[in-house]
Amino acid sequence: MKNTFNLLGTAVAVGALAAALALSLAGCGAEDGGSPSSPSSPSDSGKGGGLAALFGGSEKTVTDSTIGEIDGYGYELWKDSGDTEMVLKGGGKFSCKWENINNALFRIGKKFDCTKTYTELGNISLDFAADYQPDGNSYLCLYGWTREPLVEYYIVESWGSWRPPGGEPLAEIEVDGGTYDVYRTLRVNQPSIDGNTTFEQYWSVRREKRTEGTVNAAAHFMCWEALGMNLGKLYEASFTVEGYQSRGSAEITKNDLTVGGELPEVNLPEPPKAMEPDENGYYFLEDFENGASWSPRGGDNAERTSEEAFEGGSALKISGRGQSWQGAEISLDSATFKGGESFSFGAALMQNTQESADFKLTLQYNSPAGTNYDCIAEASAQKGEWVILENPEYSIPENSWGLVLYVETAEGTCDFYLDRAYAAVAGTSPEN
Repeated sequence: MKNTFNLLGTAVAVGALAAALALSLAGCGAEDGGSPSSPSSPSDSGKGGGLAALFGGSEKTVTDSTIGEIDGYGYELWKDSGDTEMVLKGGGKFSCKWENINNALFRIGKKFDCTKTYTELGNISLDFAADYQPDGNSYLCLYGWTREPLVEYYIVESWGSWRPPGGEPLAEIEVDGGTYDVYRTLRVNQPSIDGNTTFEQYWSVRREKRTEGTVNAAAHFMCWEALGMNLGKLYEASFTVEGYQSRGSAEITKNDLTVGGELPEVNLPEPPKAMEPDENGYYFLEDFENGASWSPRGGDNAERTSEEAFEGGSALKISGRGQSWQGAEISLDSATFKGGESFSFGAALMQNTQESADFKLTLQYNSPAGTNYDCIAEASAQKGEWVILENPEYSIPENSWGLVLYVETAEGTCDFYLDRAYAAVAGTSPEN
């Protein structure tokens, strides 16, 4: 991806829940299973090997990457480096501590055989309590996977110094007595329970941290599906503690995971309403006279200026570009701009630093195949002259989401100006 997922703390960062599940996939129909991935681990390969063990009853301490079963629960400790300890106490309970790590994961939960959806399994509910003491980046969450489609999911109850996964939420939901923000992210060619591949991640992140209570996973699943985030056949549901470049400890004093029974009642979120175009057919027409809804793309600068303007007295100046794809961008409303529908897009651009420059108006979008980039319009601008990039009948690709409209150059890193940028009803074109 050209500039999207950085590591921790950026607006588009995804967290580091490195799910390194290298356990046997017998009964799940996978070929050579792989490790579940992290949202933004810097090293997603080679995770999760270890020793398999079957035992029950007494406590056991593990300090290296290990997987196995205890009292009917599946457990795992995984790390890529550093000092870790996990004490298995039976009945889903455990304690853990970590320091000097890059990434470490501790979890206990239930595995399924990938033959039933959550509606067929019945309600999935977790009663939990934890003394959770992270120092730095960490999550406390219910975590798992589905197949057909392949989805990695997170219901985050508490966290350390950074609230995952970054970016803007799709919606908010009211579940289990609290408000959660819902996110949908994409992992491209990353490790998963099916080896390296591309898959989606679904997130519910509680706004107010808590370390005890009940998580009705099925309620979250129902809300996600109401937002078009469909799940497949359940593979796993595990109570998880994760640390990333941090230190900390946790004592899980209650981890009761129950499966079955009627699905909970929940107030399903309404899908976001589509924008209404104005009387001239515009969803937005940005002239940069009174602010800017466009933002820098990458490490460049984008600020209003009166140095140049296509019309009016201001434009957006993009400077300090280190790559040709860096420029200015705006996220498109998902309820309005949908795959398979046509719209009119356009912008005016100008540069005065070189003889000529080729500009592109581009759409970045996610699809089941990964992150994609499609040229909407392109044109060459001579030094000091404004050029119009427009396509009055652009069709957004089918089955796409996470749309970002941006301007860039085909090559080079010259400064440039952006003005009269718009999205409108198909066939709309402003007068020059």
